[in-house]
Amino acid sequence: MDRHFHEEIQRLRQKLLEMSFTVEEAVARACEALFSSNARLAKQVIESDSIINRLEIEIDETGHSLFVTGQPVAADLRMVMMMLKINTSLERIGDHAVNIAEKALIVLAEPPFEGALPLEPMAKTVDLALRKALNSFLKEDACLAQEVLTQDDAVDQLNHDLFVQLKAALADQPRSAGAAMAYLLIGHNLERVADLAGNIAEDVIYLKQGREVRHRVGMK
Repeated sequence: MDRHFHEEIQRLRQKLLEMSFTVEEAVARACEALFSSNARLAKQVIESDSIINRLEIEIDETGHSLFVTGQPVAADLRMVMMMLKINTSLERIGDHAVNIAEKALIVLAEPPFEGALPLEPMAKTVDLALRKALNSFLKEDACLAQEVLTQDDAVDQLNHDLFVQLKAALADQPRSAGAAMAYLLIGHNLERVADLAGNIAEDVIYLKQGREVRHRVGMK
């Protein structure tokens, strides 16, 4: 029974890694669609959401069946619970990738917004946080997970800067209000991706160190 149970945990882990790679790619492709003005790529991200939803359901059903049939010990229970929580975070990140792609299509359809915005550095910072969070799970590395939590303030600041710049520029570019609103929502979605990456990192820290960091100082 124990051997079979641990084999099932490994299968669950592999499925979650597949989910991780798929979601990470969706976020990267959504941002690429925005910055390269690629409507076709944006639509591909939107269409790929069904794959993420299917994986989320498969992982959730497999994980919960382990509670019923496996009678896991404490350490295994914590691992399965962590993977189910990460699965939920990944599905939500996938939703935000779709939102970014949808807003990219709006940007392409609206009169262009003139001026530099901090969206590219924000996207790069969020991408790095997400990759670190997923690698911390892959390697079960609490130190790497801790690095993710230190990037939260940087993303928040970039999102604030985005809002300030858009608000100031709209007075001179009223025709670009639609694009400006889309950019604002893209910033919000990127910020949420960073928050969910932080949640994944917190779960890894809890698994490896048994300490709860979810209500750390400075977290929204």
